Amino acid sequence: MPTVFASVSVTLVLFYLVTLGLAYAHFISTGFHMMWGLFTATLIILLQCLIFGFFIGSGKSIKQKVQEFGLNPDWIQKTKDYKNRSYPALMLAILFSVAAAVLGGGASVGAVPIWVHQLFVWLALVLNIRSLWISYQTLVENVDAIHRMNEEIRILKKDEKFPAFRTLPLKEDTLPAKVKPNPTANFYFVAMAAWVPYLYVKWSLGSRTFPLWPFLAISGICLLAGWFKSRKISSG
Repeated sequence: MPTVFASVSVTLVLFYLVTLGLAYAHFISTGFHMMWGLFTATLIILLQCLIFGFFIGSGKSIKQKVQEFGLNPDWIQKTKDYKNRSYPALMLAILFSVAAAVLGGGASVGAVPIWVHQLFVWLALVLNIRSLWISYQTLVENVDAIHRMNEEIRILKKDEKFPAFRTLPLKEDTLPAKVKPNPTANFYFVAMAAWVPYLYVKWSLGSRTFPLWPFLAISGICLLAGWFKSRKISSG
């Protein structure tokens, strides 16, 4: 897994650099550069989202194994440490990648100075390299932890200690505190995400007739729904 991730990461970074080289050398038209840049940004964002999915999936799997076999709850804390280490850099890289792509569309229609787009492109490149390096290191540690935990389970089964450990309950005070998800967060997230397609069409494609009210209505409805939901939770 780490080797595959490293190979894909290096390939995408080289693809990013090729995109920059084609742009500075003016080998391709502006329209094709916009499509090429959007495609590159999408690939990088998809890779970052895959990292999200891996850590979430491995965290659930490790937590299940700990509870099933009565292992040390420190394994669960390790998964949280991996997420806390990689997620901030990952989110920052995604944010600047999206900003660079959107500003590129704005620069193509003259709404944004070219130097602003170039600045965000280079910042996105640096932040993505930093994020991918942190994610690679964390991924190596995570995979190694999974192998060591599986080896520990294998030894328990081999020594016929599996039933005893399996029936051993975990003490409540040793388990990490469970953080209940906020159900209103989904409404607020959709309220913000509703503006992404509008900003892309308005800035990147330069449309002056694209309607505002559908996105304003969706965002407003989601904000109201989240507000009512939060009041219901607080009153309950």
